[in-house]
Amino acid sequence: MKKLILFSAFLSVVLLAIGCGDNPFDPDGWKTKSYQDFTLRWRTQGSNLEVELEGPSTGWIAVGFAGSYLMHDSNIIIGSVSGSSVNIRDDFGVDSNTHVSDSSLQGGQQNVSDKSGSEDSGSTTISFTTPLDSGDLYDNVLIEGQSCTVVLICGENGNDNLDSNYRTIVNTSITI
Repeated sequence: MKKLILFSAFLSVVLLAIGCGDNPFDPDGWKTKSYQDFTLRWRTQGSNLEVELEGPSTGWIAVGFAGSYLMHDSNIIIGSVSGSSVNIRDDFGVDSNTHVSDSSLQGGQQNVSDKSGSEDSGSTTISFTTPLDSGDLYDNVLIEGQSCTVVLICGENGNDNLDSNYRTIVNTSITI
């Protein structure tokens, strides 16, 4: 009887974790967060964070890490896909609704590598790698195991202009 109670408690924890959109048992170390039509996957690999973001738009999509409110102070990675062309840029949230390219700011630089993406059935997916600590003034330091606020953003369908206004913006949090 005691074993059955322990097994039931363990199964409840597993089902609760999976039901919340986080999968702590991925053998490759990927974590997943599904939130309001966005799916964010991430894992740490040494001193880097590998990320895959799927968003509900055929226009641009973005994820911002460790900001104070919406886009403000966030390290934003924004991207779009047009045919076989993928455009992904490292931005900084200058206020709650505005972002600019890191390289347009004094001392800022682009710190994103391994860029790829696709569009399918009304959604866009971008994948990239970014350092946990790039040393860039406009990139927040991310620490494995710590909670981090994230902002998920998308533009209008078909709009690949990374500087255009957003259609949807939501905040949530993850554990790096």
